[in-house]
Amino acid sequence: MALNVVMLEEGTRHPIPLPNENFLYHCSGVKFELKSGDGYPGDSVTLQSDSGTAFVSNQRIVFLPVKTTHKTSTGNSTQGALNSFTIPHTNLKDQRFVQPLFGANRFEALALPVVGGSITGPTKLALSFKEGGGFDFATVARKISERIQETGEAPPHEEELPGYDNTTQPVTSERNALPAYPDEAPPGYEQLDTRR
Repeated sequence: MALNVVMLEEGTRHPIPLPNENFLYHCSGVKFELKSGDGYPGDSVTLQSDSGTAFVSNQRIVFLPVKTTHKTSTGNSTQGALNSFTIPHTNLKDQRFVQPLFGANRFEALALPVVGGSITGPTKLALSFKEGGGFDFATVARKISERIQETGEAPPHEEELPGYDNTTQPVTSERNALPAYPDEAPPGYEQLDTRR
């Protein structure tokens, strides 16, 4: 996982795809929370954003916040510490979709660090879907993770098949010709005809 490294398309808040990457689903109105440490004062850090857009691709999960806050276990906070978050599917463990009785549905997972990333230890990732779409997001993420477990690598793409195109093609005279049937029966069939 890495913070603030996602490249964005010019003039938009959409991530630029990596080589062989297809974005399969995105959802806005998502609350982001990343907790590291064991909860002891001075040892844990929480990064959070109350609203943003979550993307799932065939290679990674990306979160782009609208407004961010960086909080430590002592309660200090600073604005703008989180501009983007990305994690490959191979570094997500124990994924689950939580549907609480009260509150928004959540996608939760244990996020393992990426070599060269800005976070060094395992963290707890939680995406809360305040405006819906959490089930679809979690389903796509789960399918990609299962496929990676089966094959050992990220699939090149995970797209829907194209729709049926009902255009008529010109019919050639060969297609209209009736099949040619033999004039005689195969050997041995004459005997069957004489028994009747």
